[in-house]
Amino acid sequence: MCTVTFVPQTAGYFLTSNRDEKNTRSKALLPELYSSNNESLIYPKDKDAGGTWIVLKANRDALCLLNGAFETFVDKGNYKKSRGIVVKEIATQKDLITSFEDINLMDTAPFTLIIIQNKTLFECRWDGSKKFINLLDNSIAHIWSSATLYSKEQQNKRIDWFTKWQKKHINPLQNDLIDFHKNTGEENIEENLIMNRNNAYFTVSITNIDVNEKNCSMKYDDIINNVKKTTSFNDECKSTN
Repeated sequence: MCTVTFVPQTAGYFLTSNRDEKNTRSKALLPELYSSNNESLIYPKDKDAGGTWIVLKANRDALCLLNGAFETFVDKGNYKKSRGIVVKEIATQKDLITSFEDINLMDTAPFTLIIIQNKTLFECRWDGSKKFINLLDNSIAHIWSSATLYSKEQQNKRIDWFTKWQKKHINPLQNDLIDFHKNTGEENIEENLIMNRNNAYFTVSITNIDVNEKNCSMKYDDIINNVKKTTSFNDECKSTN
């Protein structure tokens, strides 16, 4: 849930997430097609809490979670509602932004939620006491790194890597994005996009959402167990173009 990129396509977008987790976290369940509140969703499921960190909807909308809001925080450790459950609850609503505005988060840890709704890109944050919604330019690429694991200096270094990568990939394909998320970094494995901090925290998976003029799909790579799966809506994916 800790490194996310958004890259626009001619008739859609790529949304890619590296999930960094504690070594005590159970292996996530592979993405499946779910139906809830008359909404069709694709997402991997967290085996411990039953939530998720990334969702693709049949109407071409999507959500992706990062832990933390603007800066690191003291984890109380006894929050009543999992952030992953919050993501699922928001995803089942037709209006994702209104759902974020209305949902009660008073006993939920801080987070950042990237939302693509009706071709519009939003950055939504909860800092533990207040919500923030920022409308972003969806015609350009963006990168986010979790405030709980990466300092401002480290976040800026990743922005620099991403900027240099974009100059070499004017019209990137899905595999280009996955390669960036898998192989970008320097000599410090604690800072690389595939990270490892004394085997206590490490990157466990890469998830890529590909929304284009023909289809909507989620490609999942469990890099710890070397398991890959692609799940698509096919004809159910409703183009708004």
